[in-house]
Amino acid sequence: MKITNKRKLSKLQSIIVFTILVSVAMSGIMSFGLLLTRIGWQPGFIGIWFFKYFLVELWLSIPTGFIVVPLIKKAIDSITVE
Repeated sequence: MKITNKRKLSKLQSIIVFTILVSVAMSGIMSFGLLLTRIGWQPGFIGIWFFKYFLVELWLSIPTGFIVVPLIKKAIDSITVE
C-alpha cells in the first residue's frame, strides 16, 4: 500500500512528533530503570513509577526537547564542516 502526500507529515509536524516521542521514550526508560535500581521491584511499583516519576519527567523532558536540543544542534552545526 502506497502512502500519499495527504497522509504524510510536514517537516514541522515531523519535528514535533519526533520530539514528543523521543521525550516519552527517554523519560519512560530512564525513570523506570533508575527507580528500579533505587527501590527494587515491589508492590505498587508501576503506580509509583508512572505517577511520581514518569509524569514528572515528561514535564521536564518535552520542553527540554523543544528548547535545549535545537540550541545544541545549532551549536554543533556551527562547528561542523559541510
